[in-house]
Amino acid sequence: MTYIPSSWNLADIAPKDIKQAFQHIEQHASQLEAQRPTLTNTIPADQFLTLITQFETLRQESSRLSSFAELQFAENSANADAAALRSRIEIFLTKISNRLLFFSLWFKKLPAAKAQELIHASGKYHYYLEEIRRYKPYTLKEDEEKIINIKDTTGVSALNTVYSIFTSQFEYDFEGKKLNQNELLVHVRDPSPQRREAAYRTLLTKYQQHQDVLGEIYKDIILDWGEENMGLRGYKNPIQVRHVHNDLPDKAVQTLLDVAQKNISLFQRFFELKRKKLNLPALRRFDLYAPLPQKPEQKIDYDAAIRRVLDAYQHFSPQFKAAAEQIIKAGHIHSLVQKNKNTGAFCCSVTAQIPPYVLLNYTGTLRDVSTLAHELGHGVHHVLAKEQTEFTFHSCLPLAETASIFGEMLLTEKLKTENPARVEELIFAKLEDIYASIIRQIWFVLFEQKAHQAIAEGKSIPELNKIYLEELRQQLGYSIEIDDLFAHEWCYIPHIFHTPFYCYAYAFGNLLVLALWEMYQEKGPSFAPKIIEMLAKGGSESPLEITRGAGVDITSAKFWQKGFDVIERMIKEIE
Repeated sequence: MTYIPSSWNLADIAPKDIKQAFQHIEQHASQLEAQRPTLTNTIPADQFLTLITQFETLRQESSRLSSFAELQFAENSANADAAALRSRIEIFLTKISNRLLFFSLWFKKLPAAKAQELIHASGKYHYYLEEIRRYKPYTLKEDEEKIINIKDTTGVSALNTVYSIFTSQFEYDFEGKKLNQNELLVHVRDPSPQRREAAYRTLLTKYQQHQDVLGEIYKDIILDWGEENMGLRGYKNPIQVRHVHNDLPDKAVQTLLDVAQKNISLFQRFFELKRKKLNLPALRRFDLYAPLPQKPEQKIDYDAAIRRVLDAYQHFSPQFKAAAEQIIKAGHIHSLVQKNKNTGAFCCSVTAQIPPYVLLNYTGTLRDVSTLAHELGHGVHHVLAKEQTEFTFHSCLPLAETASIFGEMLLTEKLKTENPARVEELIFAKLEDIYASIIRQIWFVLFEQKAHQAIAEGKSIPELNKIYLEELRQQLGYSIEIDDLFAHEWCYIPHIFHTPFYCYAYAFGNLLVLALWEMYQEKGPSFAPKIIEMLAKGGSESPLEITRGAGVDITSAKFWQKGFDVIERMIKEIE
């Protein structure tokens, strides 16, 4: 068969009748509510386990409904009916969640001995229950939790929806054409310095023009984050909220941030190499992703892209390839570029038993092929973990990047083998990717830390711009020229709006993969089952336990440094 760009098939999750779907979830919730009187300190373990499985079934039903609405909206944010349905479902499921809050609140209040008894008897559900207990110190009273859920639906969640709708509908006038953001961003990698600069100016000027609105959205999101999490729940600082959610020790993340900052000179050294390769008197921020000279990029059709990724996966493990093929054969990829579609790419997991959905904006660049390998890697992770529960087949954010980045590494190795003459170019491209997914992401987090503090202190949006520009100059070094327009770049980074402090997960995942890659290179195919075993655990254990099983200590500075040592060897290779 020939693979061609297409829309996705939502039939696997589309409700036959929306009204009936609502009624069925409503009935299921009522049945669970009726069992509230059985939640005592003496509940038998078998009865408790039956209740958990009923909650799991409701999770499946709710996820199918909400994912259908989200995906329908993602393919066309201008579809008023899709936007209305998405909002209606979100409000409905928030009310259902509020009605069932009693379960997690009861379990958090259980005496420790009884809680441990039930956790021990729960088998594969143990980590889900341990996770509930982890939030005990930060949990409010039932009525307060209900109010916050309602507040989030009509408040911070609504603000994020406004941000998505607003920015996804931006049109850019570029060289006499109207482009969407994905089409425009192709030109920041153009061989022409003038076109690269023009593309960036077109992009960032749009965000500068709307920064009053975007800045107000961000400020209100961050104020909400602080008031709820530090003011009410008692977290020590804004980033600790993400650590608890990821089940990561503060020390592990801080060590990652510290080691990354100590190694920033590696990338400044790399960009100096690139300046020489490009034969430029000075490297500008406009030039970071410039292609190497005399080697214009050839377009890669979608069929060739799919086959290259599958071949790369097959070379590593037939299980990897088979998992990716499940997603492709199910018709769960939306690869077309179209108006009002979400920018970028993502992989959406619905339930453990349904192949996940992948959104791409495929334009035929080598980077698009890498994005395909990345997002299908997420999907492979999901498929490998399908034997876990509905509560635990998702891995935490830092580990969620493991399979995706490993997939990129597999693709890079395949491309190097296919065309040895372009090995140097591929190493340059890989180092650019590593910069973008480690250092750039770390500095987003460093900016976020300062931005949260600045907003809490009442600082203005222009002051946030100044903070961002100062951080960017520290990151890249003062030998790289940075136009003042880049002060507005933070406004177009959706993660810092939608999921504060998400971005360290990318650095975590990349450095973890570099370490695993080294082990794979040393041990050969015999190490592949170890990686697959790690991925198959999904989120059924803590990140500490899952990585320890692969021989990794994420609390050690030496471990994180090992990843940077791999990067230095790559730089030495092109030197």
